[in-house]
Amino acid sequence: MEKFVYRAKRGLEEIIEGVIDADTKEEAVSILLERGVFPVSIIKYSEAQQAQPEAIVLPVKVSKKIRKKISSKEILGFTRQLATLIRAKVELLSSLRILYEQTDNLKFQEVILDINTTIKEGKTFSEALSHHPNVFSSIFISIIKAGEASGRLDTSLEQISEFMYREESLKAKIYVALAYPALLLFVGFSSIFVLINFVIPKLKPIFESIGKELPLITKVILNFSTISGKNVWITLTVIAGFIFFSIYTPQGKKLFKKITDFLKRNTPVVKRLTKNQELAHFSRALAMLLRGGVPALRSLEISTPSIGDARLREQFKKVCYSVAAGKGLSKSMEAYTSLPVFFTKMIAVGEESGSLAGVLDEISQSYTEQIESDIALLTSLIEPVLILILGLILGTIVLAILLPTFQITQMVR
Repeated sequence: MEKFVYRAKRGLEEIIEGVIDADTKEEAVSILLERGVFPVSIIKYSEAQQAQPEAIVLPVKVSKKIRKKISSKEILGFTRQLATLIRAKVELLSSLRILYEQTDNLKFQEVILDINTTIKEGKTFSEALSHHPNVFSSIFISIIKAGEASGRLDTSLEQISEFMYREESLKAKIYVALAYPALLLFVGFSSIFVLINFVIPKLKPIFESIGKELPLITKVILNFSTISGKNVWITLTVIAGFIFFSIYTPQGKKLFKKITDFLKRNTPVVKRLTKNQELAHFSRALAMLLRGGVPALRSLEISTPSIGDARLREQFKKVCYSVAAGKGLSKSMEAYTSLPVFFTKMIAVGEESGSLAGVLDEISQSYTEQIESDIALLTSLIEPVLILILGLILGTIVLAILLPTFQITQMVR
């Protein structure tokens, strides 16, 4: 029996890849056809190729693939697929080739190609990953390094996959919860914009021809519409410029982050939600590192930079120094951080029982449940408040239009 790496089509669009054992290439084709897939390519790895995987050369493709920022979802997919291939006893360089060929992101292709080249030069997988700190976090690299040392790279990749999946799931829940309020806000203000700048200006000559004193609310709306109409393109340009500045320039990104951080720290429900999210992420990351075989102090040092709150991050740096000096983790946290009592007491229990990783998992689960509860509360508060505000604004505009209409009706009678 020999190994064959295949690429096949299932249906019109889906492309699948994997490894199959067969005596001949023809037998491999037959097996794939029996599975209901159509083989596109089948590569046989001879004994010489298995002994010298560095001889494999990754092809540089010119296709319809796009170059874009590497997302966390793409990294998660890469990690999962690599874990599957390694578990199937496919060699690392061969696995990288398969992942290189199937990715649709040219930027990610370049990263995989560089990792492959670095490994060929005699470096370890973790060293190759460390060349791309903007793609693979220090947590990711440390777990891979521990997996290499223990000879369980597939297990390390599975741990990272599980960690990233939970992080992505939590983000998805937050985005889904905020999607409807965001849509409601967009539709509401778009309607107001259209009424103010396009509908009311056409009614203005009719209202002015009544010959009577217009209601105060109508005058205010008409004046606002006149000012807005004269500056509508300036307003749109300023808004577009601000969006471009916030997304595409470093200064804009910093300013936008400062604004969002300020809102997160000072909005009651959001403040608690953000803090719980930070603690859940930190607990989960620290537990994964400890379970992966990374020493406790080193795990703490790696997890600390991943904290988004600058104030909390500085507090944990002091905790690192304290632990390095020989003090206990829970005592150091009590001394140098403003963490909840629940968090520090649970850490103390984990230290005493020798099951710190398990306790950290329980902490992260507890905070995740609180986050989900806060998301539900936040959603239930945002929606009625937005509806009320938009209703008041639209109601005022409609009232300003209807009052002169009633005057015209009375004049006709």
